Amino acid sequence: MANQLFNEFHSHTKEQWKQQAVKELKGKNFDEMMVWNIDKNIQIEPYYASEEIDFQSTKNIQQAQNQRVNSNWNYREIVRYSSEKETNSLIFKLLRQGVDSFLIDLSDVLLSNVEIKKLLHNFKLSDTPFFFKVENQALDLVNELQKFATYQWKGGIINDAFGRWMNTGNWDKNHWKDTAELIRKVQNSPQFKALHFSSHHFHNAGANVAQELAFVLAQAIETIDKLSQEGIEVKDILKNIEFSISIGTNYFAEIAKLRALKFLWKKILLEAYGFGISLTNTTSFHCQTSSYYHSAITPHSNLLRTTTEAMSAIIGGCDSISILSFDKNDENTDDFGQRIARNISIILKEESYFDKVSDPSAGSYFIEKLTFEIAEESLKILEEVESLGGIMEAFKKGFIQEKISAENIKKQDDLQANKYIMVGVNKFRLDEKPFIKILESTSVAHSDWELLPNLRLSESFEM
Repeated sequence: MANQLFNEFHSHTKEQWKQQAVKELKGKNFDEMMVWNIDKNIQIEPYYASEEIDFQSTKNIQQAQNQRVNSNWNYREIVRYSSEKETNSLIFKLLRQGVDSFLIDLSDVLLSNVEIKKLLHNFKLSDTPFFFKVENQALDLVNELQKFATYQWKGGIINDAFGRWMNTGNWDKNHWKDTAELIRKVQNSPQFKALHFSSHHFHNAGANVAQELAFVLAQAIETIDKLSQEGIEVKDILKNIEFSISIGTNYFAEIAKLRALKFLWKKILLEAYGFGISLTNTTSFHCQTSSYYHSAITPHSNLLRTTTEAMSAIIGGCDSISILSFDKNDENTDDFGQRIARNISIILKEESYFDKVSDPSAGSYFIEKLTFEIAEESLKILEEVESLGGIMEAFKKGFIQEKISAENIKKQDDLQANKYIMVGVNKFRLDEKPFIKILESTSVAHSDWELLPNLRLSESFEM
């Protein structure tokens, strides 16, 4: 009976649909009017049909989406350390306001001046996941934790050595040796991640989605190779990995980006290292909304951006998310911005029920095709990086900086020419006073090679 309902409708090919669209455009160029680009190699068309879909690739992509550490996402609050007592009190307060896990930012703090036991007083790391952002002090922190937390931990260490090196030029000569020792020390806590690979420094310099994935995966490959040389088995390395990905404003592309990352990671583990699904499921995927697309003018428009970014991350299948407050750049920011950011996650879970569906975009011809195209383009870039000797050699040779800089310049030009619209910046703008002083968007100098700058796209409009 169901099939008979559609007997009066005739099927049409995509080419027939396009011919009709061209006719109705009355002489206007189809590609200019109907097709847009994510980057020069990835185009988005207005219509997709089953004839364009490689169903075996789609099946592989969908299977890769099952690798989740959590059945839904945790909200991870970023807390900058102030003092043991104040930070401890703040964490208690935030737990009552819907926060599931915490990132304690100790990156600018000397750990010898912090009483970790006092900081975590009345908290148990087996109950609440705690992530600790440190700079070359990971071993010191773990040694302190082992003194009083003699049980299995949840959370992890965030020592973004690659990001720090690419932003500042600073590299710890003992990094690989210390990281190997760190993995040995936390091997009895399978839910505590010792390896954190961030895409934020690429994203915030202007990288496109394919570049971002390729470069963050190259960091993971380099780490596996280096730690293997330190005597750590690959399976023990893989159990400790978390990816942290920036999520931008291109709604569908960002959904596809996270799905493509999972697909590529599974492909790398299976084909390059020979590991099956049991280990791919141990990798955690964290997402953070973008600071690159934050505006200091009409700052409340950032609420629109962070909401769609959060939705992209969640639909894409993140295990945890951190949402930046709309007034992040305000020197006088208060708790209100962070409260609104938390509420975005709560509303998407408790009122929109996004946590009830696994891989909700699966089966969409558009998303599946876009996921595969992003994965293919990322793989090409990754192969280029590896042909240059890996991520560090490619960076020293300027390959990464050149690729990202070209992409950032194009984004700036498109914004200036109104080819790309930012609400509250180049359209629907109110003349609100910028929250911050405008910093010149230039590359960072280094004695041997160029470094990655930390940018915001709208800066040129905030003069």
